[in-house]
Amino acid sequence: MGKTISVIGIGRVGLPLSLAFAEAGFMVYGIDVDLDHIDKLRHKEMPFIEIGAEELLEKHAGSMFIPTSDFSFVKDSDYVIITLGTPVDDHMNPDYSQIESILPALKKNIREGQLIVLRSTVAPGTTELIRKKLECDFDFFLAFCPERIAEGKSLEEIREVPQIIGGIDAKSSEMAKELFSHITNKCLVSDARSAELAKIFTNMYRYINFAIGNEFAIIAMEHGRSIYDILRLVNQDYKRGGLSSPGLTAGPCLYKDGFFLLDSVPFDELITASWRINENFPLYLIGRIKDKIDLKGKNVAILGMAFKKNIDDTRNSLSFKLKKAFLKEQCEVRMHDPHVNEFKGDISDVLDNADVVVIAVNHDEYSVFDRDTLKEMTGKNCVICDVWDVMGEGRVVW
Repeated sequence: MGKTISVIGIGRVGLPLSLAFAEAGFMVYGIDVDLDHIDKLRHKEMPFIEIGAEELLEKHAGSMFIPTSDFSFVKDSDYVIITLGTPVDDHMNPDYSQIESILPALKKNIREGQLIVLRSTVAPGTTELIRKKLECDFDFFLAFCPERIAEGKSLEEIREVPQIIGGIDAKSSEMAKELFSHITNKCLVSDARSAELAKIFTNMYRYINFAIGNEFAIIAMEHGRSIYDILRLVNQDYKRGGLSSPGLTAGPCLYKDGFFLLDSVPFDELITASWRINENFPLYLIGRIKDKIDLKGKNVAILGMAFKKNIDDTRNSLSFKLKKAFLKEQCEVRMHDPHVNEFKGDISDVLDNADVVVIAVNHDEYSVFDRDTLKEMTGKNCVICDVWDVMGEGRVVW
């Protein structure tokens, strides 16, 4: 094949993508400014959980995949893919500082005929703006092709999930489709702004559905009824069912992506209301716990500190909001997570003498728990908050 790619930003999005292209026969330069991160990858150490990535890193690091901090490799590449993060600031405004910081080096090293792909989540119109900022004396091509994978299953889903292709012109779309056809089974071609909107709409559709599930759980509890029983009545064998279960909805994407739309939307109540519901759901749960026990001085065990099931990523995890709220109630708080190094201690120590146990994340490792097991491990009839119904009791707080 003989084609080369520079992937700028080799984190949780860029690294699996780099390895997928290396496996497909591309020479991949993984460019990052974090020297410790680069050193680990050069020594074939995976920095996070990603199914199948460890084997590919072992296979390709130093040969088809070269981790580096040197932007000059961009000159040697046929394609450049930007996978840098786009968080929000303290005022919930989009923060493009990571992308903007690399534009001077990128402009200095791009060459005629290259395809540049933006994969970061951005507000509508950003791809066109980047085209203007990179404007030079020769022609290059530019497309927005958002990542659409579930963290932890990236390599599997890169191939299975259709790739959205949004070029700033027809030739850019054609080149991006040809590139991604090497690692995915299907490409859906449109324009850059439609692709930008599709990415945000996807995340917001899921986030709003989760908010409805959480709000209905609150209403069910206020009526003294089981949301899980009601979900069975709504969804079982009904072709227009599909109501989401409640849960702690968090993470770096769902939490903030709606704010990329709010500066241009005249009616933003649905997005902002969903954010308020999901972000305040942990505090409502603590209120329900307080109905059953005086929290002052009590021992609390929080199980699960990642933002979702079976991963090690704690970014924007609502478990930390739970911790802060319990501390405000003058509780002693202990935490456990089998996937996060900081919280991998002995779960027996975390549960010992606990007055309250919150199963905040439905990790597979917690599926072994039932009422009798927890009673034995805590030594008392502690209050349980199991919003995911991991234990199958059909109750959120009991």
